Amino acid sequence: MGDVLEHPSGRGSGDCLMFGKDGVMSNRVLVIDSHKGANPRDPEKPSLPLFEDEIPEELEFAEQNLHWQNAKIIADALGAQFIWSYPSVNDNIGSDFDAIVFVHASPYAFTDYAWLERSPNARLFYVTNEYNLGEPRTLWMAAKAGRRYSVIANHPPAPSKIVKKYVDSWHIINLNALTYRRLKDPLLTRSGCIYYGSFRKDRVVYFKRYLQNQTILSTHSGNIDKFRAAGARCRTLPRLCWQPRGHGLSPFKASLYIEDVTTHTHYNHLANRFYEGLNYGTVSLFAPECRRTVELSGYEVPDDYYVSTADEIERRIDIPIIEEWHERAELEREDALADLVEIISCRNKSALSIEGCA
Repeated sequence: MGDVLEHPSGRGSGDCLMFGKDGVMSNRVLVIDSHKGANPRDPEKPSLPLFEDEIPEELEFAEQNLHWQNAKIIADALGAQFIWSYPSVNDNIGSDFDAIVFVHASPYAFTDYAWLERSPNARLFYVTNEYNLGEPRTLWMAAKAGRRYSVIANHPPAPSKIVKKYVDSWHIINLNALTYRRLKDPLLTRSGCIYYGSFRKDRVVYFKRYLQNQTILSTHSGNIDKFRAAGARCRTLPRLCWQPRGHGLSPFKASLYIEDVTTHTHYNHLANRFYEGLNYGTVSLFAPECRRTVELSGYEVPDDYYVSTADEIERRIDIPIIEEWHERAELEREDALADLVEIISCRNKSALSIEGCA
């Protein structure tokens, strides 16, 4: 079970949820994701696999978004109703939910505050793996109205932008392991080492060090000038096209793993990019500054997988993924889902005192 950090006052945010004989929650749970997308499918039709070959184009944005995928996984595990930021989301607002779970955060989400107003006694949860994000707008409105909530996060409270005086408990589990879903047939023809993602100021020192020579950078076109200004001098590609319509990381031998400077001293579970690499058969090469994070994660990573320069990447690019990493990732994923269900059902009773949530 992940760490549980409770408010010193011991105040709770509602009664615990109940489970039926089949292990499925018998109370009503709502999961909300912030990302924009098309209307949900006909509820009578089964969901498409996340890595299916074809997917309706109008749903491509939502279903390729990693946070949306994780929210869907959480909703399925809880037997919950699942909504996100599609245009008609507020046409039929439900009521009397026993728990409402926010996944990720966005100030631009379409979901209306009425979803919370019509369930005044619901226990509230915020699931986040990003310390740079604060509360979702609708959850902030509830907090200002006197309601409290629990946080389920990848990281400790200290670096988070969440306003902790409204938080009853802070649960730390490996949310990023939910990303792990190994592909059966990744591409066999590969080349190069890629770094992908948005521009993060807390990584500028590493952009200048590694994004040189033959390293490949994949990012939104609006970020390229920022990377260049930070010293990047490498080939650039548009943002990766993830499955089902694209090959994701499959064309690449290796993926560069760097982390925010903040994470060096505030442990965060291994990032999504590590598990995404495992999914696609693309090995992670780590900056030495990530060693503390790797060691705390429990993964056995030999020295050969750490690279100090862009040139060193080229010399290490052909080392293989260690098979035990897959075994551990699968267990982590199972544990994360079990932890989420336990936390939201209140079946976990262990707690640590934390002054940071006062």
